[in-house]
Amino acid sequence: MVYYTAFATFFLLGVASAQTSLQLSSCLTKDQNLDMYCKFTPASDPKLQKTCYYMTENKLVGSTNMSTIPDSTFKNRATVSIAENMCKLNLKGFSDDQPKNYTCFIKQTATPMSVSAVVDKSKLQTCSAWGVMQHSGAALLLAFLTFPLLSELL
Repeated sequence: MVYYTAFATFFLLGVASAQTSLQLSSCLTKDQNLDMYCKFTPASDPKLQKTCYYMTENKLVGSTNMSTIPDSTFKNRATVSIAENMCKLNLKGFSDDQPKNYTCFIKQTATPMSVSAVVDKSKLQTCSAWGVMQHSGAALLLAFLTFPLLSELL
């Protein structure tokens, strides 16, 4: 019985560590472009190739994989970039009047993980420098450095 319990524990820990959590947020730039940020937990093996792509209504908006071709609606309008634990979509000329469901896919292993969000242009917040800091993790760095810097001034 002890062996089964130990085996089950290691199995569950292995499954839990292999999972990727995703968070999706979006905002509207002053130039009426859509910025979407898909934050994910990187795989424990840094050598694994990361691929990110966005879809809406079964159409490919953009991808970090250059061999994939986006739908003609989004061609030359969408750029997708990935860095560390963040995948960013910039869609120029965002003019959708109707809410649409956008899905971010992150592929680090054989099975891609996905997260979806409904984007309604009338309810989008305007992108700001503070929002960019929140997405890039710079706010956390700033928080850690503020106290030591202030203590030096006193």
